[in-house]
Amino acid sequence: MKIANTIKLMTVALLISTNAVSQADKESTSPAVSFYGSYVGDFVTNLDGGIKTGATYLGLADLFLEFDTERAGLWKGGTFMVHGANTHGGEPSANLIGDFQVVSNIEAGDHTFLYELWYSHAFGNIHTTIGLQDLNAEFANSDIGALFVNSSFGIHSVIADNIAAPIFPLTSPGITICWEVSNRLNLKTALYKGSPIDFEDNPYNLNWNLNYSDGLLWVAEANLHCGTRKNCPETIKLGAFYHEHSDDITNTGELETDYGFYLVGDHRISPANESGKGLSIFYQLGVSPENDNVAYIGSGIHYTGLFSQKGKDTFGLAMGRALMSNDAGKDETTFELAYKLQLNNYLYLQPDIQYVINPRGTDLSLDNALVGLFRLGLEF
Repeated sequence: MKIANTIKLMTVALLISTNAVSQADKESTSPAVSFYGSYVGDFVTNLDGGIKTGATYLGLADLFLEFDTERAGLWKGGTFMVHGANTHGGEPSANLIGDFQVVSNIEAGDHTFLYELWYSHAFGNIHTTIGLQDLNAEFANSDIGALFVNSSFGIHSVIADNIAAPIFPLTSPGITICWEVSNRLNLKTALYKGSPIDFEDNPYNLNWNLNYSDGLLWVAEANLHCGTRKNCPETIKLGAFYHEHSDDITNTGELETDYGFYLVGDHRISPANESGKGLSIFYQLGVSPENDNVAYIGSGIHYTGLFSQKGKDTFGLAMGRALMSNDAGKDETTFELAYKLQLNNYLYLQPDIQYVINPRGTDLSLDNALVGLFRLGLEF
């Protein structure tokens, strides 16, 4: 699909949405169309070890357009989402540090692209989503681990490194089905195109060739809410994936199929008060036995409201370890110390220190790396 045609289609959709809004119930308190965005910027300095010392800046801008069909007076249970993104600046892991777990979860190079384009529909306690999606939005994520900047605490290396998964920055089309069995149990499954086309051949992520030879990725997950308090992170997630590689990959002698399992847990240790102050932990486990990165283990702890009575700050410590097979050599282990201060509803600051043991992102034998990072976040 050409860029000009895509822009025209999006313009028409926006005009239709705007017209629908004007016909919606005048008493509705929420708009049918929501437009919002965010910006994250990282100042990263490799202080010692790795490929070389040095500093760089990188950023990520996200824009969202969401359209609710029920609020627009059309039909119940429908939501359209358009999500565009721009990444820019340096690549500290690739050029300075040499780790493959990636110290900054916004590192992607210089690109402007369509990140998500999907329609979701709710049928009672079942909802489905079809279109361009991010696997990590629904699967293998940790609410508590989201504090940390290292990529492994968002999506661990067993998935991110071993298979061509539709995760940041490149997503792919798929269909997701979620079933809320009860207040405590939620079951999910999804089927995605198996190999997102890289930016070299797909610079704006508008090429969605669905040829079966590109392979398929199947993911399934069970979420068990084990707490008694609402809106409290007391969740255990158990998942599995099966990946069929594309012809382009299998012709190089790599695995034709791949599979793995994972476990993610979020738990509140101390009782939460109205401001959200308290102690929380998370843990991650992943196994993918056919690969060099055969397993992953991660865990972290954080305390909200350490210096603020209103819970505006969070202090945390986490560890992520990518375990390698006997033939592949040493494991890569990262420790991260983070502090996030929410200045207001829109702006936050986050100084961060990471220590990477045995950076494994290159063919070189690299010294352990000490990395300083300062993140600025804006939401609007």
